[in-house]
Amino acid sequence: MRPIALEPEEITPSGVAGKILCNDLVLAGDTGRARLNKGRILRAEDADLLRSASGELHLIEMEPGDVHEDDASTRLAWAVAGDGIALKGPSESQTQLRAAYRGLLDVKVEALQQINELPDMSVFTLYDGQPVTEGKPVGATKVTPLVVPGNVVARAEAIAREEKPVVRVRPFLGGAVGVVVRERIAGKARERFESAIHMKVGWFGSPVSGIAYLPDDASRIAEAIERFVADGVSLILAAGVNSTDPLDLTIQALDRLGAETERRGVPAHPGSTCWLAYLGEVPVFGLALCGMFSRTTVLDLLLPRFLSGSRVRAVDIARFGHGGVLGKEMAFRFPSYAAEGD
Repeated sequence: MRPIALEPEEITPSGVAGKILCNDLVLAGDTGRARLNKGRILRAEDADLLRSASGELHLIEMEPGDVHEDDASTRLAWAVAGDGIALKGPSESQTQLRAAYRGLLDVKVEALQQINELPDMSVFTLYDGQPVTEGKPVGATKVTPLVVPGNVVARAEAIAREEKPVVRVRPFLGGAVGVVVRERIAGKARERFESAIHMKVGWFGSPVSGIAYLPDDASRIAEAIERFVADGVSLILAAGVNSTDPLDLTIQALDRLGAETERRGVPAHPGSTCWLAYLGEVPVFGLALCGMFSRTTVLDLLLPRFLSGSRVRAVDIARFGHGGVLGKEMAFRFPSYAAEGD
């Protein structure tokens, strides 16, 4: 790019046509005041208006290989956006990334870092793993100068192609959830418990396949879990489990079924004594009964992952330690039901 400085009396139609305006201007025209925004690609007919400017006028002449800020931002947005992302803009070199539907935001953080290390390139998002609703802004692309070298844009596009998609929204799949309960609850407590389950699961578009209240019998517990698996549920919640007791009957039932334990304990609070096992591809998540009532526990961090079809591994749970103090400050990490009243 080539910078140009012109005094008002030096302005000609051919001298400004195709050049980029570097500053916002409010000028007096024949029909009143007119605003010309920085980044505008000037036309020959702008010359008369520009002559009314006071002081030196700064322009940029694009050279071969240069890319205008809006075009660069748009190319960058198309490069990083995957499924579930709708684009809006650009406006002042910023192109917005919005969720096309309710789902789980999936960001490849290392690829994002690589792109942002390039000169003039900026891609910014919400945190990876946040549940988002349709239409929510989840990120944006922007370039800082009014004109950028095309080879830098091309390098950003190459990184995005290699890691594509850098930003996407995983849809919630609507898979059913089965619930096994070990604690004896009745009356209003049972109503509140069942209401909490249906509210949370329903937020993701999933039905509750059934709630099995079970006696202290490992065989009966195993049978109930097997039925849910046979019914094709996407997730089994095991409520009322003593996660610290290796002889807990639900744990014994899973051992009989050949379940694979993925992780005991979660580095976050509240909900740290939860555990995760898998029966084939079906996750079984064990938690204390009280974990169903609160809306800001480890369960509420994991439900979006389970119900978007993500295979949650021990390494994923280990990452919860950073930001694992689940106070009010972490409300943005939870589904929107966490902010709603009881």
